[in-house]
Amino acid sequence: MKQTLTVDELEFDVRRSARRESLGITVDRDGSLILRLPDSTPLQEAEAFAREKRFWIYTKLAEKDMLFRPRREREYVSGEGFYYLGRSYRLKVIDSKQQKTAVPPLRFYQGRFYLRSDARQNADDHFKQWYIEHGTPKIQEIANRYHERLEVEPHSVTARSLGYRWGSCKPEGQVYIHWKSVLLPYRILEYVVVHELVHLHNQHHDDEFWRRMERAMPDYRERKQWLAEHGAEYS
Repeated sequence: MKQTLTVDELEFDVRRSARRESLGITVDRDGSLILRLPDSTPLQEAEAFAREKRFWIYTKLAEKDMLFRPRREREYVSGEGFYYLGRSYRLKVIDSKQQKTAVPPLRFYQGRFYLRSDARQNADDHFKQWYIEHGTPKIQEIANRYHERLEVEPHSVTARSLGYRWGSCKPEGQVYIHWKSVLLPYRILEYVVVHELVHLHNQHHDDEFWRRMERAMPDYRERKQWLAEHGAEYS
Protein backbone atom coordinates (compact mmCIF):
# COMPACT_ATOMS: atom_id res chain seq x y z
CA MET A 1 0.00 0.00 0.00
CA LYS A 2 1.37 3.41 -1.00
CA GLN A 3 2.25 5.63 1.95
CA THR A 4 2.60 9.40 1.81
CA LEU A 5 3.73 12.00 4.31
CA THR A 6 2.85 15.72 4.22
CA VAL A 7 5.13 18.24 5.89
CA ASP A 8 3.74 21.76 5.56
CA GLU A 9 2.88 21.92 1.83
CA LEU A 10 5.45 19.29 0.85
CA GLU A 11 4.11 15.83 0.03
CA PHE A 12 6.46 12.83 0.11
CA ASP A 13 6.10 9.38 -1.37
CA VAL A 14 7.36 7.17 1.48
CA ARG A 15 9.36 4.12 0.44
CA ARG A 16 10.67 1.66 2.99
CA SER A 17 13.38 -0.93 2.44
CA ALA A 18 14.85 -3.67 4.60
CA ARG A 19 18.23 -3.06 2.95
CA ARG A 20 18.33 0.63 3.79
CA GLU A 21 20.24 1.80 6.87
CA SER A 22 19.66 5.56 6.75
CA LEU A 23 17.03 8.12 5.81
CA GLY A 24 17.22 9.95 2.51
CA ILE A 25 15.24 12.32 0.32
CA THR A 26 15.16 12.41 -3.47
CA VAL A 27 13.79 15.33 -5.46
CA ASP A 28 12.90 13.68 -8.75
CA ARG A 29 13.28 15.41 -12.09
CA ASP A 30 9.55 16.13 -12.24
CA GLY A 31 9.64 17.76 -8.78
CA SER A 32 8.09 14.83 -6.91
CA LEU A 33 9.53 14.05 -3.48
CA ILE A 34 10.57 10.59 -2.32
CA LEU A 35 11.37 9.86 1.32
CA ARG A 36 13.37 6.64 1.68
CA LEU A 37 13.42 4.90 5.06
CA PRO A 38 14.63 1.72 6.73
CA ASP A 39 11.71 -0.57 7.55
CA SER A 40 12.01 0.10 11.27
CA THR A 41 11.96 3.92 11.15
CA PRO A 42 8.93 5.45 12.92
CA LEU A 43 6.96 7.92 10.83
CA GLN A 44 7.51 10.62 13.47
CA GLU A 45 11.27 10.32 13.00
CA ALA A 46 10.85 10.50 9.24
CA GLU A 47 8.75 13.65 9.59
CA ALA A 48 11.39 15.31 11.79
CA PHE A 49 14.05 14.41 9.21
CA ALA A 50 11.98 15.92 6.39
CA ARG A 51 11.46 19.14 8.38
CA GLU A 52 15.22 19.48 8.88
CA LYS A 53 15.73 19.18 5.12
CA ARG A 54 13.12 21.73 4.08
CA PHE A 55 15.56 24.45 3.03
CA TRP A 56 17.51 21.99 0.86
CA ILE A 57 14.24 20.70 -0.66
CA TYR A 58 12.96 24.18 -1.50
CA THR A 59 16.33 25.02 -3.08
CA LYS A 60 16.15 21.94 -5.29
CA LEU A 61 12.54 22.63 -6.27
CA ALA A 62 13.46 26.22 -7.18
CA GLU A 63 16.27 24.93 -9.38
CA LYS A 64 13.89 22.60 -11.18
CA ASP A 65 11.35 25.36 -11.75
CA MET A 66 14.15 27.32 -13.42
CA LEU A 67 15.72 24.47 -15.37
CA PHE A 68 12.85 22.31 -16.60
CA ARG A 69 11.13 24.45 -19.13
CA PRO A 70 8.20 23.18 -21.23
CA ARG A 71 9.52 21.11 -24.11
CA ARG A 72 9.05 22.25 -27.66
CA GLU A 73 6.91 19.84 -29.62
CA ARG A 74 8.75 18.14 -32.47
CA GLU A 75 7.43 18.78 -35.97
CA TYR A 76 9.72 16.42 -37.91
CA VAL A 77 10.25 18.79 -40.80
CA SER A 78 13.33 19.33 -42.92
CA GLY A 79 15.84 21.59 -41.19
CA GLU A 80 14.83 20.65 -37.65
CA GLY A 81 17.77 19.81 -35.39
CA PHE A 82 18.22 16.60 -33.38
CA TYR A 83 20.94 15.99 -30.81
CA TYR A 84 23.31 13.04 -30.79
CA LEU A 85 26.28 12.99 -28.39
CA GLY A 86 25.94 16.72 -27.80
CA ARG A 87 25.84 17.88 -31.43
CA SER A 88 22.75 18.98 -33.30
CA TYR A 89 22.19 17.37 -36.69
CA ARG A 90 19.66 18.56 -39.26
CA LEU A 91 16.77 16.43 -40.44
CA LYS A 92 15.81 15.98 -44.06
CA VAL A 93 12.42 14.48 -44.87
CA ILE A 94 12.58 12.48 -48.08
CA ASP A 95 9.69 11.54 -50.36
CA SER A 96 9.33 7.79 -50.00
CA LYS A 97 7.59 7.53 -53.39
CA GLN A 98 10.65 8.82 -55.21
CA GLN A 99 13.07 6.31 -53.68
CA LYS A 100 14.24 3.80 -56.25
CA THR A 101 15.54 1.41 -53.59
CA ALA A 102 14.20 0.49 -50.18
CA VAL A 103 15.51 2.73 -47.42
CA PRO A 104 14.90 2.47 -43.65
CA PRO A 105 12.33 4.79 -42.06
CA LEU A 106 15.15 6.74 -40.38
CA ARG A 107 18.86 6.74 -41.07
CA PHE A 108 21.89 8.90 -40.31
CA TYR A 109 24.19 9.60 -43.23
CA GLN A 110 27.00 12.13 -43.73
CA GLY A 111 26.05 14.23 -40.73
CA ARG A 112 22.31 14.36 -41.33
CA PHE A 113 19.19 12.45 -40.31
CA TYR A 114 16.96 11.24 -43.15
CA LEU A 115 13.32 10.44 -42.38
CA ARG A 116 10.97 8.90 -44.92
CA SER A 117 7.86 11.02 -45.41
CA ASP A 118 5.59 8.03 -44.82
CA ALA A 119 7.31 7.43 -41.45
CA ARG A 120 6.61 10.88 -39.96
CA GLN A 121 3.51 9.64 -38.12
CA ASN A 122 5.69 7.31 -36.02
CA ALA A 123 8.81 9.47 -36.02
CA ASP A 124 9.02 9.48 -32.20
CA ASP A 125 9.34 5.70 -32.18
CA HIS A 126 11.83 5.65 -35.05
CA PHE A 127 14.12 8.17 -33.33
CA LYS A 128 13.86 6.38 -30.01
CA GLN A 129 14.80 3.08 -31.65
CA TRP A 130 17.68 4.71 -33.52
CA TYR A 131 19.08 6.24 -30.33
CA ILE A 132 18.83 2.92 -28.47
CA GLU A 133 20.45 0.98 -31.32
CA HIS A 134 23.33 3.40 -31.85
CA GLY A 135 23.70 4.66 -28.30
CA THR A 136 23.86 1.30 -26.54
CA PRO A 137 27.35 0.47 -27.91
CA LYS A 138 28.58 3.87 -26.67
CA ILE A 139 27.14 3.22 -23.22
CA GLN A 140 28.63 -0.26 -23.05
CA GLU A 141 32.01 1.00 -24.26
CA ILE A 142 32.10 3.45 -21.34
CA ALA A 143 31.09 0.73 -18.88
CA ASN A 144 33.81 -1.56 -20.23
CA ARG A 145 36.45 1.15 -19.74
CA TYR A 146 35.45 1.93 -16.16
CA HIS A 147 34.29 -1.33 -14.58
CA GLU A 148 37.80 -2.56 -13.67
CA ARG A 149 38.79 0.84 -12.30
CA LEU A 150 35.66 0.80 -10.15
CA GLU A 151 36.04 -2.89 -9.28
CA VAL A 152 32.50 -3.72 -10.33
CA GLU A 153 31.04 -6.36 -12.63
CA PRO A 154 27.62 -5.22 -13.86
CA HIS A 155 25.29 -8.02 -14.82
CA SER A 156 24.09 -5.96 -17.79
CA VAL A 157 24.24 -2.40 -19.10
CA THR A 158 21.34 -1.42 -21.34
CA ALA A 159 19.54 1.64 -22.69
CA ARG A 160 15.83 2.01 -22.05
CA SER A 161 13.14 4.54 -21.11
CA LEU A 162 13.41 5.68 -17.49
CA GLY A 163 10.92 8.49 -17.18
CA TYR A 164 12.59 11.43 -15.45
CA ARG A 165 15.80 9.60 -14.48
CA TRP A 166 19.02 9.59 -16.46
CA GLY A 167 20.02 6.20 -15.03
CA SER A 168 19.06 3.43 -12.65
CA CYS A 169 20.92 0.60 -10.94
CA LYS A 170 19.51 -2.55 -9.41
CA PRO A 171 21.20 -4.30 -6.46
CA GLU A 172 21.33 -7.48 -8.56
CA GLY A 173 23.73 -5.75 -10.97
CA GLN A 174 21.51 -4.49 -13.80
CA VAL A 175 22.46 -0.98 -14.93
CA TYR A 176 19.93 0.97 -17.00
CA ILE A 177 20.71 4.21 -18.81
CA HIS A 178 17.95 6.38 -20.26
CA TRP A 179 18.17 6.28 -24.04
CA LYS A 180 17.95 10.07 -24.04
CA SER A 181 21.36 10.16 -22.35
CA VAL A 182 22.97 9.57 -25.75
CA LEU A 183 21.73 13.00 -26.80
CA LEU A 184 24.10 14.50 -24.20
CA PRO A 185 27.73 15.40 -24.91
CA TYR A 186 29.93 12.32 -24.62
CA ARG A 187 31.69 13.44 -21.43
CA ILE A 188 28.29 13.96 -19.74
CA LEU A 189 27.04 10.57 -20.94
CA GLU A 190 30.25 9.21 -19.41
CA TYR A 191 29.32 10.80 -16.08
CA VAL A 192 25.82 9.28 -16.18
CA VAL A 193 27.18 5.77 -16.84
CA VAL A 194 29.94 5.97 -14.21
CA HIS A 195 27.46 7.36 -11.67
CA GLU A 196 25.30 4.27 -12.06
CA LEU A 197 28.29 1.90 -11.95
CA VAL A 198 29.34 3.40 -8.61
CA HIS A 199 25.86 2.56 -7.32
CA LEU A 200 26.88 -1.10 -7.59
CA HIS A 201 29.06 -0.31 -4.55
CA ASN A 202 26.86 2.28 -2.85
CA GLN A 203 23.11 2.42 -3.38
CA HIS A 204 22.93 5.77 -1.59
CA HIS A 205 24.62 9.10 -2.26
CA ASP A 206 26.68 8.98 0.90
CA ASP A 207 30.22 10.32 1.39
CA GLU A 208 31.79 7.07 0.24
CA PHE A 209 29.78 7.18 -2.98
CA TRP A 210 31.18 10.58 -3.92
CA ARG A 211 34.71 9.56 -2.91
CA ARG A 212 34.47 6.66 -5.35
CA MET A 213 33.16 9.01 -8.02
CA GLU A 214 36.07 11.37 -7.49
CA ARG A 215 38.65 8.58 -7.67
CA ALA A 216 37.19 7.35 -10.95
CA MET A 217 36.38 10.77 -12.43
CA PRO A 218 38.24 13.65 -10.73
CA ASP A 219 36.18 16.32 -12.52
CA TYR A 220 32.80 14.71 -11.79
CA ARG A 221 31.58 17.86 -9.99
CA GLU A 222 31.87 19.94 -13.15
CA ARG A 223 30.08 17.28 -15.20
CA LYS A 224 27.37 16.90 -12.57
CA GLN A 225 26.81 20.66 -12.50
CA TRP A 226 26.64 20.83 -16.29
CA LEU A 227 24.00 18.10 -16.32
CA ALA A 228 21.96 19.91 -13.68
CA GLU A 229 22.08 23.19 -15.62
CA HIS A 230 21.71 21.96 -19.19
CA GLY A 231 20.21 18.46 -19.06
CA ALA A 232 16.66 19.70 -19.65
CA GLU A 233 17.68 20.93 -23.11
CA TYR A 234 18.35 17.34 -24.11
CA SER A 235 15.52 15.52 -22.34
